[in-house]
Amino acid sequence: MLKLRCPGWALTALLSAIASTGGAQVWEKTISPGVTYRMEVDLATPRIIHAIRYSFGAPMLTMKSELAGGTIIEENATKGRETVSEMQTRTGALVAINGDYFPFTGDPLGVMIRDGQLLSVPGVQRATFAWNGARAQIGFVEFKGTVESGAQILDIKGLNEECPLNEMVLNTDVAAFAIAKTPNIHAVIRMDSPTWQPNGAYTGTFENLYSDAAKLPIQPGNAVLTANGAKAEALKGWVPGQKITIRFESKGFDWTTVEQLIGGGPFLVRNGQIAIDAKAQGFADNFSLKRHPRTAMGRTANGDVWLTVIDGRQKMSDGATLDETAKSMLKLGCIDAINLDGGGSSSVNVLGVTLNRPSDGKERPVANGVVLMGPKPESAANPLKLKAPAKMTLGQASTLTVSDETGRPVPNSEVLWSSQGDAWIDQGGLARPMQKGQTEIVAYVRGQILRTTLEIAEPEKKTVAKSRLQSRTISSRGKKGRGSRKG
Repeated sequence: MLKLRCPGWALTALLSAIASTGGAQVWEKTISPGVTYRMEVDLATPRIIHAIRYSFGAPMLTMKSELAGGTIIEENATKGRETVSEMQTRTGALVAINGDYFPFTGDPLGVMIRDGQLLSVPGVQRATFAWNGARAQIGFVEFKGTVESGAQILDIKGLNEECPLNEMVLNTDVAAFAIAKTPNIHAVIRMDSPTWQPNGAYTGTFENLYSDAAKLPIQPGNAVLTANGAKAEALKGWVPGQKITIRFESKGFDWTTVEQLIGGGPFLVRNGQIAIDAKAQGFADNFSLKRHPRTAMGRTANGDVWLTVIDGRQKMSDGATLDETAKSMLKLGCIDAINLDGGGSSSVNVLGVTLNRPSDGKERPVANGVVLMGPKPESAANPLKLKAPAKMTLGQASTLTVSDETGRPVPNSEVLWSSQGDAWIDQGGLARPMQKGQTEIVAYVRGQILRTTLEIAEPEKKTVAKSRLQSRTISSRGKKGRGSRKG
Protein backbone atom coordinates (compact mmCIF):
# COMPACT_ATOMS: atom_id res chain seq x y z
CA MET A 1 0.00 0.00 0.00
CA LEU A 2 1.52 3.29 -1.12
CA LYS A 3 1.41 6.43 0.96
CA LEU A 4 1.67 9.75 -0.84
CA ARG A 5 3.33 12.52 1.14
CA CYS A 6 2.29 16.13 0.58
CA PRO A 7 3.64 19.23 2.33
CA GLY A 8 1.80 20.82 5.25
CA TRP A 9 -1.71 19.65 6.09
CA ALA A 10 -2.66 18.68 2.53
CA LEU A 11 -4.96 15.69 2.37
CA THR A 12 -2.81 12.61 1.80
CA ALA A 13 -3.76 9.02 1.29
CA LEU A 14 -2.92 5.45 1.88
CA LEU A 15 -4.21 4.46 -1.59
CA SER A 16 -6.54 2.76 -3.61
CA ALA A 17 -8.72 -0.26 -3.87
CA ILE A 18 -7.33 -3.50 -2.54
CA ALA A 19 -8.95 -6.92 -2.54
CA SER A 20 -9.87 -8.42 0.81
CA THR A 21 -11.77 -11.43 2.07
CA GLY A 22 -15.04 -11.94 0.27
CA GLY A 23 -14.14 -9.74 -2.68
CA ALA A 24 -14.63 -6.43 -0.87
CA GLN A 25 -12.72 -3.33 -1.93
CA VAL A 26 -11.00 -1.08 0.61
CA TRP A 27 -9.67 2.48 0.37
CA GLU A 28 -7.76 4.26 3.15
CA LYS A 29 -7.07 7.99 3.04
CA THR A 30 -5.26 10.01 5.68
CA ILE A 31 -7.17 13.09 6.82
CA SER A 32 -4.32 14.38 8.97
CA PRO A 33 -1.47 12.71 10.89
CA GLY A 34 -3.28 10.43 13.35
CA VAL A 35 -6.66 10.36 11.54
CA THR A 36 -7.42 7.93 8.70
CA TYR A 37 -10.65 7.38 6.77
CA ARG A 38 -11.39 3.85 5.55
CA MET A 39 -14.15 2.82 3.13
CA GLU A 40 -14.99 -0.84 2.60
CA VAL A 41 -17.38 -1.83 -0.20
CA ASP A 42 -18.81 -5.35 -0.27
CA LEU A 43 -21.10 -5.62 -3.30
CA ALA A 44 -22.07 -9.23 -2.56
CA THR A 45 -23.85 -8.59 0.76
CA PRO A 46 -24.24 -5.63 -0.10
CA ARG A 47 -22.61 -3.51 2.61
CA ILE A 48 -20.65 -0.25 2.79
CA ILE A 49 -18.62 0.54 5.91
CA HIS A 50 -17.14 3.94 6.73
CA ALA A 51 -14.54 3.97 9.50
CA ILE A 52 -12.31 6.59 11.09
CA ARG A 53 -9.14 5.56 12.91
CA TYR A 54 -7.84 7.98 15.54
CA SER A 55 -4.45 7.55 17.21
CA PHE A 56 -3.93 8.99 20.68
CA GLY A 57 -0.91 11.26 20.97
CA ALA A 58 -1.16 12.62 17.43
CA PRO A 59 -0.03 16.27 17.42
CA MET A 60 -2.70 18.94 17.93
CA LEU A 61 -5.57 16.41 17.87
CA THR A 62 -8.20 15.76 20.53
CA MET A 63 -11.31 13.56 20.64
CA LYS A 64 -14.30 14.83 22.59
CA SER A 65 -17.90 13.99 23.35
CA GLU A 66 -20.13 16.82 22.14
CA LEU A 67 -23.67 17.95 22.91
CA ALA A 68 -25.85 18.86 19.98
CA GLY A 69 -26.14 22.63 19.94
CA GLY A 70 -23.98 22.76 23.07
CA THR A 71 -27.05 22.43 25.34
CA ILE A 72 -29.71 19.95 26.43
CA ILE A 73 -33.50 20.47 26.15
CA GLU A 74 -33.45 23.57 23.99
CA GLU A 75 -36.68 25.31 22.94
CA ASN A 76 -36.56 24.86 19.18
CA ALA A 77 -38.03 22.63 16.48
CA THR A 78 -35.52 19.83 17.08
CA LYS A 79 -35.65 20.00 20.92
CA GLY A 80 -31.99 20.98 21.14
CA ARG A 81 -30.79 18.33 18.69
CA GLU A 82 -28.77 19.02 15.54
CA THR A 83 -27.47 17.02 12.61
CA VAL A 84 -23.93 15.66 12.61
CA SER A 85 -23.10 18.07 9.77
CA GLU A 86 -24.35 20.99 11.87
CA MET A 87 -22.28 19.73 14.80
CA GLN A 88 -19.18 19.57 12.59
CA THR A 89 -19.78 23.10 11.27
CA ARG A 90 -20.46 24.60 14.70
CA THR A 91 -17.42 23.04 16.37
CA GLY A 92 -15.07 23.20 13.37
CA ALA A 93 -14.22 19.52 13.87
CA LEU A 94 -12.19 17.43 11.47
CA VAL A 95 -14.59 14.53 12.04
CA ALA A 96 -18.01 14.17 13.68
CA ILE A 97 -20.24 11.11 14.18
CA ASN A 98 -23.54 10.53 15.98
CA GLY A 99 -23.60 9.23 19.55
CA ASP A 100 -26.18 8.03 22.08
CA TYR A 101 -29.88 7.22 21.83
CA PHE A 102 -32.37 9.93 22.75
CA PRO A 103 -36.11 10.50 23.41
CA PHE A 104 -38.33 13.14 21.82
CA THR A 105 -37.18 15.68 24.43
CA GLY A 106 -33.66 15.51 22.95
CA ASP A 107 -31.60 14.61 26.04
CA PRO A 108 -29.12 11.69 25.80
CA LEU A 109 -30.61 8.48 27.26
CA GLY A 110 -27.33 7.24 28.66
CA VAL A 111 -24.32 8.65 30.47
CA MET A 112 -22.35 11.56 29.04
CA ILE A 113 -19.22 13.28 30.33
CA ARG A 114 -17.68 16.22 28.48
CA ASP A 115 -14.37 17.67 29.63
CA GLY A 116 -14.74 15.95 32.99
CA GLN A 117 -18.26 17.31 33.62
CA LEU A 118 -21.19 14.92 34.13
CA LEU A 119 -24.01 16.00 31.80
CA SER A 120 -26.28 12.96 31.72
CA VAL A 121 -26.79 9.81 33.83
CA PRO A 122 -28.04 6.35 32.87
CA GLY A 123 -31.77 5.74 32.67
CA VAL A 124 -30.95 2.03 32.41
CA GLN A 125 -27.55 0.37 32.71
CA ARG A 126 -26.03 0.28 29.24
CA ALA A 127 -22.58 0.18 27.66
CA THR A 128 -20.40 3.28 27.67
CA PHE A 129 -17.14 4.30 25.98
CA ALA A 130 -14.75 6.46 28.03
CA TRP A 131 -11.40 8.07 27.26
CA ASN A 132 -8.86 10.72 28.16
CA GLY A 133 -5.96 12.08 26.13
CA ALA A 134 -4.03 8.81 26.29
CA ARG A 135 -6.33 5.78 26.28
CA ALA A 136 -9.90 4.50 25.98
CA GLN A 137 -11.95 1.95 27.94
CA ILE A 138 -15.48 0.54 28.04
CA GLY A 139 -17.80 -0.34 30.91
CA PHE A 140 -20.99 0.37 32.85
CA VAL A 141 -21.74 3.41 35.02
CA GLU A 142 -23.86 3.39 38.18
CA PHE A 143 -25.10 6.74 39.53
CA LYS A 144 -26.61 7.90 42.79
CA GLY A 145 -27.53 11.51 43.49
CA THR A 146 -28.92 13.21 46.57
CA VAL A 147 -29.95 16.69 47.66
CA GLU A 148 -29.51 17.70 51.29
CA SER A 149 -31.39 20.56 52.94
CA GLY A 150 -30.68 20.53 56.67
CA ALA A 151 -31.73 17.08 57.90
CA GLN A 152 -33.75 16.40 54.75
CA ILE A 153 -32.13 14.07 52.17
CA LEU A 154 -33.83 13.59 48.79
CA ASP A 155 -32.92 11.14 46.03
CA ILE A 156 -32.28 12.38 42.47
CA LYS A 157 -33.53 10.01 39.76
CA GLY A 158 -32.11 11.84 36.74
CA LEU A 159 -29.90 14.64 35.47
CA ASN A 160 -30.80 17.14 32.73
CA GLU A 161 -33.93 15.36 31.52
CA GLU A 162 -37.70 15.53 31.70
CA CYS A 163 -38.87 14.71 35.22
CA PRO A 164 -40.69 11.34 35.34
CA LEU A 165 -44.00 10.88 37.14
CA ASN A 166 -43.64 11.07 40.93
CA GLU A 167 -39.87 11.52 40.74
CA MET A 168 -37.21 14.20 41.19
CA VAL A 169 -34.47 15.27 38.77
CA LEU A 170 -31.71 17.87 38.80
CA ASN A 171 -31.15 20.21 35.85
CA THR A 172 -27.87 22.12 35.62
CA ASP A 173 -27.29 25.16 33.43
CA VAL A 174 -26.16 22.92 30.56
CA ALA A 175 -29.90 22.32 30.12
CA ALA A 176 -31.70 25.33 28.71
CA PHE A 177 -34.93 24.38 30.52
CA ALA A 178 -36.28 22.25 33.35
CA ILE A 179 -39.33 20.38 32.05
CA ALA A 180 -42.01 18.29 33.76
CA LYS A 181 -45.68 17.46 33.45
CA THR A 182 -47.95 19.09 36.02
CA PRO A 183 -48.37 19.05 38.95
CA ASN A 184 -44.76 19.96 39.61
CA ILE A 185 -42.47 22.23 41.60
CA HIS A 186 -39.14 23.71 40.43
CA ALA A 187 -36.65 24.79 43.11
CA VAL A 188 -34.07 27.27 41.78
CA ILE A 189 -30.63 26.96 43.43
CA ARG A 190 -27.79 29.44 42.95
CA MET A 191 -24.64 27.31 42.88
CA ASP A 192 -21.40 28.37 44.55
CA SER A 193 -19.43 26.78 41.70
CA PRO A 194 -21.07 25.44 38.53
CA THR A 195 -18.92 22.29 38.22
CA TRP A 196 -20.44 18.82 38.10
CA GLN A 197 -17.89 16.01 38.20
CA PRO A 198 -19.04 12.35 38.45
CA ASN A 199 -18.22 12.30 42.17
CA GLY A 200 -18.42 15.20 44.59
CA ALA A 201 -20.44 17.51 46.84
CA TYR A 202 -21.71 20.78 45.35
CA THR A 203 -23.16 23.59 47.44
CA GLY A 204 -25.56 26.41 46.68
CA THR A 205 -28.35 28.62 48.01
CA PHE A 206 -32.05 28.04 47.43
CA GLU A 207 -33.65 31.11 45.83
CA ASN A 208 -37.26 30.44 44.83
CA LEU A 209 -39.99 27.92 44.03
CA TYR A 210 -42.10 27.84 40.86
CA SER A 211 -45.22 25.69 40.69
CA ASP A 212 -46.67 23.92 37.65
CA ALA A 213 -44.37 25.45 35.05
CA ALA A 214 -44.17 22.97 32.17
CA LYS A 215 -40.88 24.55 31.08
CA LEU A 216 -38.70 26.73 33.32
CA PRO A 217 -35.62 28.53 31.87
CA ILE A 218 -32.33 27.90 33.70
CA GLN A 219 -30.01 30.87 34.17
CA PRO A 220 -26.19 30.50 33.97
CA GLY A 221 -24.74 29.43 37.33
CA ASN A 222 -28.06 28.04 38.55
CA ALA A 223 -29.42 24.55 39.01
CA VAL A 224 -33.10 23.60 39.17
CA LEU A 225 -34.40 20.70 41.25
CA THR A 226 -37.67 19.55 39.68
CA ALA A 227 -40.20 17.34 41.49
CA ASN A 228 -43.29 15.81 39.94
CA GLY A 229 -46.52 14.63 41.55
CA ALA A 230 -46.14 13.14 45.03
CA LYS A 231 -42.45 14.14 45.25
CA ALA A 232 -43.36 17.83 44.93
CA GLU A 233 -44.53 17.93 48.56
CA ALA A 234 -40.94 17.53 49.76
CA LEU A 235 -39.94 20.96 48.41
CA LYS A 236 -42.86 23.05 49.62
CA GLY A 237 -41.24 23.85 52.97
CA TRP A 238 -38.01 25.24 51.53
CA VAL A 239 -37.16 28.81 52.56
CA PRO A 240 -35.21 31.22 50.30
CA GLY A 241 -31.66 31.64 51.54
CA GLN A 242 -31.22 28.15 52.98
CA LYS A 243 -28.09 26.21 52.05
CA ILE A 244 -28.31 23.20 49.77
CA THR A 245 -25.78 20.40 49.20
CA ILE A 246 -25.96 18.18 46.12
CA ARG A 247 -23.94 14.95 46.11
CA PHE A 248 -23.00 12.78 43.13
CA GLU A 249 -21.68 9.24 43.52
CA SER A 250 -20.72 7.46 40.29
CA LYS A 251 -19.19 3.99 40.01
CA GLY A 252 -17.77 2.01 37.09
CA PHE A 253 -14.47 3.73 36.24
CA ASP A 254 -11.42 5.25 37.87
CA TRP A 255 -12.63 8.80 37.21
CA THR A 256 -9.10 10.19 37.25
CA THR A 257 -8.66 8.38 33.91
CA VAL A 258 -11.87 9.70 32.28
CA GLU A 259 -12.25 13.09 30.61
CA GLN A 260 -14.89 12.17 28.02
CA LEU A 261 -17.59 9.50 27.99
CA ILE A 262 -20.52 8.65 25.74
CA GLY A 263 -23.29 6.12 26.22
CA GLY A 264 -24.83 3.65 23.81
CA GLY A 265 -25.30 -0.09 23.96
CA PRO A 266 -25.02 -2.95 23.85
CA PHE A 267 -21.45 -4.24 24.09
CA LEU A 268 -20.17 -5.73 20.83
CA VAL A 269 -16.64 -6.88 21.66
CA ARG A 270 -14.92 -7.39 25.02
CA ASN A 271 -11.35 -8.59 25.51
CA GLY A 272 -11.04 -9.50 21.84
CA GLN A 273 -14.17 -11.68 21.72
CA ILE A 274 -17.72 -11.04 20.47
CA ALA A 275 -19.75 -10.34 23.61
CA ILE A 276 -23.17 -9.03 22.60
CA ASP A 277 -25.49 -8.63 25.61
CA ALA A 278 -28.42 -6.97 23.85
CA LYS A 279 -31.26 -8.52 25.86
CA ALA A 280 -29.57 -7.74 29.18
CA GLN A 281 -29.37 -4.07 28.11
CA GLY A 282 -33.01 -3.94 27.00
CA PHE A 283 -32.74 -4.40 23.22
CA ALA A 284 -35.26 -6.53 21.30
CA ASP A 285 -34.43 -9.23 18.74
CA ASN A 286 -35.75 -7.05 15.92
CA PHE A 287 -33.05 -4.52 16.80
CA SER A 288 -30.29 -7.08 17.24
CA LEU A 289 -30.88 -9.76 14.62
CA LYS A 290 -32.08 -7.70 11.64
CA ARG A 291 -29.84 -5.59 9.46
CA HIS A 292 -29.97 -1.88 10.14
CA PRO A 293 -27.65 1.12 9.70
CA ARG A 294 -25.16 1.05 12.59
CA THR A 295 -22.72 3.30 14.40
CA ALA A 296 -20.06 1.76 16.65
CA MET A 297 -16.96 2.75 18.58
CA GLY A 298 -14.03 0.54 19.54
CA ARG A 299 -10.42 0.47 20.69
CA THR A 300 -7.48 -1.62 19.47
CA ALA A 301 -4.72 -3.33 21.43
CA ASN A 302 -2.24 -0.62 20.44
CA GLY A 303 -4.56 2.12 21.68
CA ASP A 304 -6.17 3.40 18.47
CA VAL A 305 -9.90 4.22 18.37
CA TRP A 306 -12.22 3.29 15.48
CA LEU A 307 -15.41 5.27 14.82
CA THR A 308 -17.55 3.23 12.43
CA VAL A 309 -20.74 3.90 10.45
CA ILE A 310 -22.40 1.17 8.36
CA ASP A 311 -24.88 2.26 5.70
CA GLY A 312 -28.17 0.38 5.63
CA ARG A 313 -31.75 0.14 4.31
CA GLN A 314 -30.57 1.03 0.81
CA LYS A 315 -29.92 -0.76 -2.47
CA MET A 316 -26.14 -0.48 -2.26
CA SER A 317 -25.93 -1.37 1.47
CA ASP A 318 -28.28 -3.58 3.46
CA GLY A 319 -26.89 -2.70 6.88
CA ALA A 320 -25.70 -5.12 9.56
CA THR A 321 -26.94 -7.20 12.47
CA LEU A 322 -25.25 -6.64 15.82
CA ASP A 323 -23.20 -9.80 15.23
CA GLU A 324 -22.08 -8.55 11.81
CA THR A 325 -21.25 -5.17 13.35
CA ALA A 326 -19.15 -6.87 16.02
CA LYS A 327 -17.29 -8.87 13.37
CA SER A 328 -16.55 -5.68 11.43
CA MET A 329 -15.05 -4.14 14.58
CA LEU A 330 -12.93 -7.26 15.17
CA LYS A 331 -11.75 -7.02 11.56
CA LEU A 332 -10.53 -3.49 12.30
CA GLY A 333 -8.50 -4.87 15.19
CA CYS A 334 -10.75 -3.79 18.06
CA ILE A 335 -10.44 -5.64 21.34
CA ASP A 336 -13.32 -3.67 22.93
CA ALA A 337 -16.28 -2.09 21.14
CA ILE A 338 -19.79 -0.82 21.85
CA ASN A 339 -22.78 -0.10 19.65
CA LEU A 340 -24.10 3.48 19.44
CA ASP A 341 -27.40 4.82 18.12
CA GLY A 342 -28.07 3.67 14.56
CA GLY A 343 -30.85 3.62 12.00
CA GLY A 344 -31.59 7.05 10.60
CA SER A 345 -29.25 8.60 13.18
CA SER A 346 -26.10 6.98 11.74
CA SER A 347 -23.96 9.67 10.15
CA VAL A 348 -20.28 10.58 9.75
CA ASN A 349 -19.00 13.95 8.53
CA VAL A 350 -15.37 14.59 7.57
CA LEU A 351 -14.16 18.13 6.84
CA GLY A 352 -17.69 19.31 6.07
CA VAL A 353 -18.66 16.35 3.87
CA THR A 354 -21.18 13.68 4.91
CA LEU A 355 -19.41 10.54 3.73
CA ASN A 356 -22.12 7.99 4.43
CA ARG A 357 -25.68 7.94 3.10
CA PRO A 358 -28.24 8.47 5.94
CA SER A 359 -31.08 5.99 5.52
CA ASP A 360 -33.81 8.65 5.83
CA GLY A 361 -32.49 10.31 2.67
CA LYS A 362 -31.29 13.20 4.84
CA GLU A 363 -29.55 13.59 8.19
CA ARG A 364 -31.57 13.15 11.36
CA PRO A 365 -30.96 15.63 14.22
CA VAL A 366 -29.27 13.81 17.13
CA ALA A 367 -28.68 14.54 20.82
CA ASN A 368 -24.90 14.19 20.97
CA GLY A 369 -21.88 12.81 19.18
CA VAL A 370 -18.12 12.37 19.09
CA VAL A 371 -15.85 14.93 17.42
CA LEU A 372 -12.17 14.94 16.46
CA MET A 373 -10.69 18.41 16.81
CA GLY A 374 -7.54 19.61 15.10
CA PRO A 375 -6.08 21.89 12.42
CA LYS A 376 -7.73 21.61 9.01
CA PRO A 377 -5.87 21.36 5.69
CA GLU A 378 -5.20 24.70 4.05
CA SER A 379 -7.20 25.47 0.93
CA ALA A 380 -5.40 25.34 -2.41
CA ALA A 381 -4.58 28.80 -3.76
CA ASN A 382 -6.27 28.20 -7.12
CA PRO A 383 -9.71 26.75 -7.77
CA LEU A 384 -9.97 23.09 -8.69
CA LYS A 385 -12.46 21.58 -11.14
CA LEU A 386 -14.67 18.55 -10.74
CA LYS A 387 -14.94 16.65 -14.02
CA ALA A 388 -18.13 14.63 -14.47
CA PRO A 389 -20.30 13.38 -17.34
CA ALA A 390 -23.15 15.59 -18.56
CA LYS A 391 -25.58 12.98 -17.23
CA MET A 392 -25.62 9.42 -15.97
CA THR A 393 -27.41 6.40 -17.37
CA LEU A 394 -28.90 3.52 -15.42
CA GLY A 395 -26.74 0.43 -15.65
CA GLN A 396 -23.61 2.40 -16.51
CA ALA A 397 -20.97 3.43 -13.96
CA SER A 398 -19.05 6.68 -14.46
CA THR A 399 -15.63 7.69 -13.16
CA LEU A 400 -15.30 11.25 -11.86
CA THR A 401 -12.02 13.11 -11.50
CA VAL A 402 -10.67 16.43 -10.22
CA SER A 403 -8.21 18.62 -12.12
CA ASP A 404 -6.08 21.58 -11.06
CA GLU A 405 -5.94 25.05 -12.63
CA THR A 406 -3.68 23.79 -15.42
CA GLY A 407 -6.03 20.94 -16.32
CA ARG A 408 -3.79 18.25 -14.84
CA PRO A 409 -5.65 15.52 -12.93
CA VAL A 410 -5.35 15.55 -9.15
CA PRO A 411 -4.39 12.10 -7.82
CA ASN A 412 -7.48 10.30 -6.58
CA SER A 413 -5.57 9.55 -3.39
CA GLU A 414 -6.06 13.22 -2.44
CA VAL A 415 -9.83 13.22 -2.97
CA LEU A 416 -12.64 12.33 -0.55
CA TRP A 417 -15.76 11.34 -2.50
CA SER A 418 -19.38 11.45 -1.36
CA SER A 419 -22.81 11.27 -2.96
CA GLN A 420 -26.46 11.63 -1.97
CA GLY A 421 -29.56 10.93 -3.98
CA ASP A 422 -30.05 8.28 -6.66
CA ALA A 423 -26.42 7.25 -7.21
CA TRP A 424 -23.54 6.29 -4.92
CA ILE A 425 -19.81 6.72 -5.33
CA ASP A 426 -16.81 4.83 -3.94
CA GLN A 427 -13.44 6.26 -2.96
CA GLY A 428 -12.05 5.40 -6.38
CA GLY A 429 -14.36 8.05 -7.86
CA LEU A 430 -16.60 5.44 -9.53
CA ALA A 431 -20.26 6.51 -9.40
CA ARG A 432 -23.04 3.95 -9.82
CA PRO A 433 -26.65 5.02 -10.49
CA MET A 434 -29.35 3.13 -8.59
CA GLN A 435 -32.52 4.54 -10.13
CA LYS A 436 -33.79 7.26 -12.41
CA GLY A 437 -33.58 10.68 -10.79
CA GLN A 438 -30.81 12.94 -9.57
CA THR A 439 -27.63 12.74 -7.52
CA GLU A 440 -25.29 15.22 -5.91
CA ILE A 441 -21.60 14.28 -6.06
CA VAL A 442 -19.24 15.97 -3.60
CA ALA A 443 -15.44 15.94 -3.65
CA TYR A 444 -13.21 17.29 -0.88
CA VAL A 445 -9.70 17.96 -2.15
CA ARG A 446 -6.89 20.27 -1.02
CA GLY A 447 -9.14 22.18 1.36
CA GLN A 448 -11.87 22.78 -1.22
CA ILE A 449 -15.36 21.26 -1.45
CA LEU A 450 -16.54 20.72 -5.03
CA ARG A 451 -20.12 19.80 -5.92
CA THR A 452 -22.04 18.80 -9.01
CA THR A 453 -25.61 17.61 -9.57
CA LEU A 454 -26.22 14.99 -12.26
CA GLU A 455 -29.39 13.72 -13.87
CA ILE A 456 -29.84 9.97 -14.10
CA ALA A 457 -31.75 8.78 -17.15
CA GLU A 458 -33.10 5.50 -18.43
CA PRO A 459 -30.94 3.93 -21.15
CA GLU A 460 -32.08 4.81 -24.66
CA LYS A 461 -34.14 2.07 -26.29
CA LYS A 462 -32.60 0.59 -29.39
CA THR A 463 -34.82 0.90 -32.52
CA VAL A 464 -34.59 -1.04 -35.77
CA ALA A 465 -35.16 0.82 -39.04
CA LYS A 466 -38.46 -0.09 -40.69
CA SER A 467 -36.90 -0.84 -44.08
CA ARG A 468 -34.35 -3.12 -42.45
CA LEU A 469 -37.09 -4.95 -40.59
CA GLN A 470 -39.11 -5.37 -43.79
CA SER A 471 -36.06 -6.67 -45.65
CA ARG A 472 -35.51 -9.31 -42.98
CA THR A 473 -39.17 -10.37 -43.19
CA ILE A 474 -39.11 -10.71 -47.00
CA SER A 475 -35.85 -12.61 -46.91
CA SER A 476 -37.25 -14.98 -44.33
CA ARG A 477 -40.37 -15.67 -46.37
CA GLY A 478 -38.31 -16.24 -49.54
CA LYS A 479 -36.20 -18.87 -47.85
CA LYS A 480 -39.28 -20.67 -46.61
CA GLY A 481 -40.84 -20.69 -50.12
CA ARG A 482 -37.71 -22.00 -51.83
CA GLY A 483 -37.36 -24.74 -49.31
CA SER A 484 -40.93 -26.02 -50.02
CA ARG A 485 -40.55 -26.40 -53.78
CA LYS A 486 -40.34 -29.86 -55.34
CA GLY A 487 -38.47 -31.12 -58.44
